[in-house]
Amino acid sequence: MDGAGGMGGLTTSRLAATSIVILLLVLATAYSVVAYIPGVAMLREPYIVLPSYLLPAVIKPGDVLEVSVRGVDAIDVREAYIYGVNGHYKLDFEGLRRDVITVDPTYSFEVVKLSFRAPLVRDGLYAIAILSDKGLLWMPNSVVVDSNGGPQGVIRVAHLTDTHFGAEQGGYPNNFKHTRYVALLNTLVERFGVNLIVYTGDLIDVGTDVRSYRDFFRVTSQILAPQLAVTGNHDWAQVDGTRLLVERFYGRYIVPFRVWSFAYGDFLFVGIDTRMEGYPEMWQLEYLEEVVAKNVDKAVVILMHHPLFTGAGEYRGKPEDLRGQVYSSWRNEGWEQAVKLFEIIERYKNVIAVLAGHVHRDADAVYVRSDGSKVYFITTTTANHGYPEGYYWGMKVVDISKSEVKVLSFGARGYTPTSGSIDTSHFLVFEVTDSVNKAVSWFFNTTGFRELGVDNVTLVFYLNKTAPLDSYKVYGDPQRIHGVRSYDVGLYYLFKVHANITGYGKITVASYDDREPPRLRIMSMSPREPALNRTLVINVEAVDTGWGLERVVAVVNVNGAPRGVVEAQRTMDQAQFRIIMRVAEPGNYDVVVQAIDIRGNVAEERLAFQVAPPLTETPRMETPTPTTPTQTPIVETVTRDTETPTTTPTPLEATPRDTAGAPEEAGWANVLIPAVAVALVLVAIVVLLLARRKASS
Repeated sequence: MDGAGGMGGLTTSRLAATSIVILLLVLATAYSVVAYIPGVAMLREPYIVLPSYLLPAVIKPGDVLEVSVRGVDAIDVREAYIYGVNGHYKLDFEGLRRDVITVDPTYSFEVVKLSFRAPLVRDGLYAIAILSDKGLLWMPNSVVVDSNGGPQGVIRVAHLTDTHFGAEQGGYPNNFKHTRYVALLNTLVERFGVNLIVYTGDLIDVGTDVRSYRDFFRVTSQILAPQLAVTGNHDWAQVDGTRLLVERFYGRYIVPFRVWSFAYGDFLFVGIDTRMEGYPEMWQLEYLEEVVAKNVDKAVVILMHHPLFTGAGEYRGKPEDLRGQVYSSWRNEGWEQAVKLFEIIERYKNVIAVLAGHVHRDADAVYVRSDGSKVYFITTTTANHGYPEGYYWGMKVVDISKSEVKVLSFGARGYTPTSGSIDTSHFLVFEVTDSVNKAVSWFFNTTGFRELGVDNVTLVFYLNKTAPLDSYKVYGDPQRIHGVRSYDVGLYYLFKVHANITGYGKITVASYDDREPPRLRIMSMSPREPALNRTLVINVEAVDTGWGLERVVAVVNVNGAPRGVVEAQRTMDQAQFRIIMRVAEPGNYDVVVQAIDIRGNVAEERLAFQVAPPLTETPRMETPTPTTPTQTPIVETVTRDTETPTTTPTPLEATPRDTAGAPEEAGWANVLIPAVAVALVLVAIVVLLLARRKASS
């Protein structure tokens, strides 16, 4: 059950360009190009099981790369490439064999294992693309090429946990809110040398939520560093057994294992599954001991969801002496497994760290072995959801060596065992794309963020290649932009924008200007007859056909005087917004609901109603006759287009093009597929007309 296991300049060559053209023609004429859409490829068979973007393969230049494919008995490989910002390279196919992947003692499945020889490529992170008789197979960010086999001496790890995609809190869905970590992590990779990203469970709020798995796939594939993940109890929620977990949900989109190991330089990472029950089965710990014993030369880091210890502190002594400090699920139902884990970390001195989550707070502990050596138990706060009262959302950066673990602190706050994570609560950085991926916008408010400098942040995103590179322009404050680099990554352009995002602002890279306002509709108001000292909820539908929506707000006036602006909350449906306000005084209310897009174009609808003063016997409030069953008027619809652009487009500086590439998420499919279909129809018509003319002559 072992699992497998940069960025540089731009180059162009005629040979590389020809290869890309051939690849595009093959894809357009022979296969369904929607396989390139992140997440959609995972719905189809066959598909790549390993390596995964959350359990990559680590190879040296010239090594053999093995790719496991599920859903076929045999496959004819025609072309295979690895793509990255350091270049794109053809793989030499060496053969295939049937294999079996064992997930746990109750479940295994068959795969076809393809072997490729990698050329002498540059170190970096790459995607896999395989053209075959069964279609296009693709997996982003799944191959790490490293001449040393990985980090030596010290590894710098970014630890996230409890991302809870599919839930919403703080006015934003977690899927949308998590884009802050794309910006933060890519900055930490480039500026602070983070080598690896790990997620310790509860990736999805409900384990059967396929849409959120696809969102997780899309968002995290923009992070340009190797990544690892393990399950949490929420990833098991509503999932009936291992087969469904692997075939339809977590295993389909994340990692097809419940336990795995990942050798990376001087380090071995081992993932185990603490399940809904909050502790692993005994067979998992036997697997853990086996792989640790085989890798005594490596520093071992264990990843799991439920922590072993309840809180921060330093612990020493026999397991029975520490039972009161052990987390409840291990202490009550999984005590036998807890004792086994204590035995493993006592026996094998190369186990250096255990990273966990679940409790939504920092709770770093140290276990002192009988010989005085230490094991560091790092428990990180939630990334997105449900923090305890007075706590915060965040993530940790941890340096790990064979002898110690050190949590890095940023800013003046400093590190304590109960406050070691970077506090991202005020790092409000969001990404919005248009429907065809020809515009990507970042809007942000970092006013209260004190943990890390934000004067040079790395923003990474993909854009549609059906638009010429020189058509893309930067819209926003040009003084914020330090530099823009573009990379030709096969079917997409990958952009890196280095920018100052201090305070409030927005940056857009787009191939067109957006002058159309959003479409706005008030869906309902509850209660229909607003009353004093009661909460009023206004449900709004807002859609933008341009760059995308920035926000929806309600401007409230009472008796002709302004009373403030209420920001709408986003929901899991991207077109649905919820305005929640308290009716605090009687009088005539005029509520102007505004949908504001990234470009600054505005659409408005107006609500007017009366709120009666308190009476001994409150009369029924008179309201105008509704114009729709779900809406309380008076409603007036206004759209306002910005006459003068609020931001000036800045042409992108000419940059060399790299024929490298990881094909990425596909707004382009919406354009390319219809275009190919139309072209084929036109060719057929021309052939038919020529045939008739020949026959008539």
